[in-house]
Amino acid sequence: MITVQEVKDFLNAPDFPDAIVQDAITLAERRARKLLNLTDTDPLPDTPEVRKALLLLASSEIASQTNLYWRRGDNYEVINVKNLVAEAERLLGAVPDKVGMKWIASEK
Repeated sequence: MITVQEVKDFLNAPDFPDAIVQDAITLAERRARKLLNLTDTDPLPDTPEVRKALLLLASSEIASQTNLYWRRGDNYEVINVKNLVAEAERLLGAVPDKVGMKWIASEK
């Protein structure tokens, strides 16, 4: 659904090994299927949201093997993996089935 070159372009990492990127894409596709409650044989929807989510998930998989950051001139910004995954989940419309924590306002 997404290609190795698309991930490299997204990360601005043309020299990153293809095998590592392909493994990250495979893991991202599995993760997206789980988030969408699809089986391993079900095709992922071919929508812009799913494609963007796959790019974000693949990037988060690569993060464990390198330092990810975007650089513009002298400025750079470290990529926060939690933000990547949260945005991917938002794009896929995935929300937790059960609330892990609930805030309750108490009155005195």
